[in-house]
Amino acid sequence: MKALKIGAGALLALVVVAVVGVMVMVSRGNARLERRWDEVKGVDVPVPWPLDEPELAALREAKKQELQAKAATAAAGEAAPLPADADLLAGVDLVAIAKERALARGKHLIEARGGCADCHGADFGGKVIIDAPPMGVWASPNITMGGNAKNLAPADWDRIVRHGVAKDGTSATMPAIDYTGMSDRELSDIITFITSAPPVDKPNIENKMGPVRGVLIATGGIPVAAELIDHGAGHPKVPPDEAVTLEFGKHVASGCVGCHGLNFAGGPVPGGDPKWPDAANLTPDASGLAGWTAADFRTLAREGKSKDGREMQEPMKGITAAMRAMTDTELDATFLFLQSLPPLAKGAATAP
Repeated sequence: MKALKIGAGALLALVVVAVVGVMVMVSRGNARLERRWDEVKGVDVPVPWPLDEPELAALREAKKQELQAKAATAAAGEAAPLPADADLLAGVDLVAIAKERALARGKHLIEARGGCADCHGADFGGKVIIDAPPMGVWASPNITMGGNAKNLAPADWDRIVRHGVAKDGTSATMPAIDYTGMSDRELSDIITFITSAPPVDKPNIENKMGPVRGVLIATGGIPVAAELIDHGAGHPKVPPDEAVTLEFGKHVASGCVGCHGLNFAGGPVPGGDPKWPDAANLTPDASGLAGWTAADFRTLAREGKSKDGREMQEPMKGITAAMRAMTDTELDATFLFLQSLPPLAKGAATAP
């Protein structure tokens, strides 16, 4: 009986220690998320992105030809010269044209590469991403003009999307590491598209920290994007020209690092569902994309099938559904960049 009491006491002590330990780790996890990043100011990108000089020149030429055609008709076939100082774009709503083009670019970015709807829902009204007692509740906010967007300036969008810093200056849970390479124009186009979407009148779902998630954040099992990003690094004004080049491929592939790692070697998805398989190795190693062709990579995107015919599993299944909207140029440039990487064993921790 005495031995049983001693055993029970020891077990109780272990439980108490374990509970206290978990509470400490959860507290540390919360502290990491509550760290302030007041030095990160964000950039007030113009919204919509203004037309550049080549676009304006093309509009002037089109307007010139239109006016000359009208003048020729009125003068029985003889084209009347235009005054040298004529303002060909007088009365043209350049902001409306800029917004129309920004909406088209933003739509493509969100559907093909941004993944905004995957987390925030098809209507951008927010949705539950994880709801399990050990993990707690992790939900994305309503980012329409009926929700958070109405209180966000462009600089706030920049801090959240490219720096992982929430409007209040604390660490956001958004995987901003995927978007640090986004150009100013791309950010502006996404803001234009989302803020032009129908407003959703729905309150944000409350997030609740579960013990497992708290421990994972405290120990680095779930990374905090704001801690990984070089906030002093600048961002390009516009993206590289869309062509099958290493520069453009690197730009597009930057959206893969959240799952596949900064060195693209794959491994367990940080903070992912335990049921998910490891992220694939995207380097040209035997455990990765060695032996693949650009056609194989396009098949992966277009059909959701690996080179050996395997169907993609989540989360890649959902990602390849979005990749179908990517252009062949985007896919071929991405593959070109991935093939240029040094071969690394799957899950390798060493950065290239």
